[in-house]
Amino acid sequence: MTISNLIELLISLCLELWLLILLVRRRAHKYFPVFFYYIAASIPVTVARLLTASHYQLYFSVYWLTNIGMLLWGLAALHQVFRWVYEGFYQSLLFRCLYYGAIVLVLAVSICNAFANPPVQAHPLVGLALDIGIAVNLLQAGIGSLFYAFLRPLRIQFRRYPYGVVLGFFISAAGPMLGYLARSVFGIKWRLFATYASPVSYIIALAVWLSAFIAPEKQETEWTPPMSPEQMLRELDTYRKALKLRKRR
Repeated sequence: MTISNLIELLISLCLELWLLILLVRRRAHKYFPVFFYYIAASIPVTVARLLTASHYQLYFSVYWLTNIGMLLWGLAALHQVFRWVYEGFYQSLLFRCLYYGAIVLVLAVSICNAFANPPVQAHPLVGLALDIGIAVNLLQAGIGSLFYAFLRPLRIQFRRYPYGVVLGFFISAAGPMLGYLARSVFGIKWRLFATYASPVSYIIALAVWLSAFIAPEKQETEWTPPMSPEQMLRELDTYRKALKLRKRR
């Protein structure tokens, strides 16, 4: 474990503690409980990595075991925030098909990539962990992209808390993927970038989450969804009618 790795872990721990305090003050545990407990769980995870930093094999085991669990937990947190914003649209079969269809597509790409490009010179368990990590990061990036792609056409009003949570997860997922792609395409020349892409992107994600929760929203909009389910359904009906008119022409 290098000094830079220790510094990254210490920075992450300080930001996680600060963020947890802000989430308690903003009552995030009532509305985004999965995200709240994700941040709460990340603190003992970071502490465990710090305590095992001087023992390579032990740190290696702790890192990969906690990494898979936190990735899946983060995916669940992202899904909860996504659904909180788009709750009304979930009543539409078309919207559910687009959302879950995108998830299936990302999983299919991840599975194909795992078979086509298996990790070289890696223990089978490490290879499995890498494949799971790539798949989950792709899913997080895909859901984040979908979240922002729907905002403008569906006229979703701005809410700083959910926007910040989704953006943070997108950044934390993009870092490891860029590191993996750089190492796969350019080899050891980009080893340094591949090594630090994941921890640095996570620190940036923590900074984004802090910026989202550091100041309260307006009281009348703080924890109210950007649109009511009825408004969302009316918005979808407008698009359906517009599509039908185009087909008739």
